[in-house]
Amino acid sequence: MPIDEFYNHSTYGQLNFVNSYEYWNIKNAQYVIIAEKEWIESISEEVKQFILNSQVQSERGLVLPASFIQDIEKIPSNYVVNGHVVIQRSMWEKLDESSKEQLLTTMVYEWWDKGECKEAPMSLPNFLKPFANTFGHYQGANCLASVLFAISKGKQEWFIYEWIHQKTFLEKLKQYHYKEFLGEVLYLGDIVVWKDKDEIIQHAAYYIGDGLYFNKHGQTMFNPWKILSQVELYKEWQHLTPVKYRQCN
Repeated sequence: MPIDEFYNHSTYGQLNFVNSYEYWNIKNAQYVIIAEKEWIESISEEVKQFILNSQVQSERGLVLPASFIQDIEKIPSNYVVNGHVVIQRSMWEKLDESSKEQLLTTMVYEWWDKGECKEAPMSLPNFLKPFANTFGHYQGANCLASVLFAISKGKQEWFIYEWIHQKTFLEKLKQYHYKEFLGEVLYLGDIVVWKDKDEIIQHAAYYIGDGLYFNKHGQTMFNPWKILSQVELYKEWQHLTPVKYRQCN
């Protein structure tokens, strides 16, 4: 299937596919092979190696460093390519449970940024406490959704599980009476968004006081909701322009 048709396909455009295979990272691909899970085992070894090597080169998701696997001998050798393990459904289903658990635990640890977060302060609003420094259970929840949930004071819990886009986000800020401001001092409930040169919002976070933010990097279930310091947050997005919003009642 041509890759442009694949990206626009109603089935393969679902969040579970998009996030698992990290479509946004795929490079230099023109076609996508869609096949039954056992198909790859039925082709010649030469063709299989060409296809698996292409997975590494295209930088798609579910291609992991071999160092993530403690018992690399449990992985079929032909799925280990140039220091990477290419995860494919049939291969994955044949792994023992302990290997799966070990690999997923390692992935979670890596996505957590090796534990980088701040302890939730005592002053943290009650509606944020169930989410602070935790992983979600669903694909798609992004930073804009986290902010909208926070400004609703937790009254719209479904917000936090959504993949919110920029226009919807800005409309909701208006609905909740948020406006841009230029001051340096932030107060609980203020919002900071980071825009690129084209005025596209690339990130947003909710200020909770004491130089801390309620934050979520990315839209996968492996991206946790975290309490981050202003130093860490601004360092991460220093290549973009911060814009501040405050509620005006």
